[in-house]
Amino acid sequence: MRTKCYVMTVDKRSDDVSEQLSQLQDIRNKVSFLNKHTLSKHYVKCQGRWGRNNPNYNRRRIPFCPLKDAVKWDVYIYKT
Repeated sequence: MRTKCYVMTVDKRSDDVSEQLSQLQDIRNKVSFLNKHTLSKHYVKCQGRWGRNNPNYNRRRIPFCPLKDAVKWDVYIYKT
């Protein structure tokens, strides 16, 4: 089960990646607007996923994937 904070996934290899990136920018703009008008603050976090057969993986021992090497980005909204 996914967390309540999960919003969407951006797939960099998808044909509609530009649409997904514009959705991500809309989410960031909405969170920014929300932060300006409420006392509680939120932030958008993009967490990279290696994906299958990613040549950049190379059996790394780090628990995260840098966004530049990621095949997919999971987008979350967290409250601070």
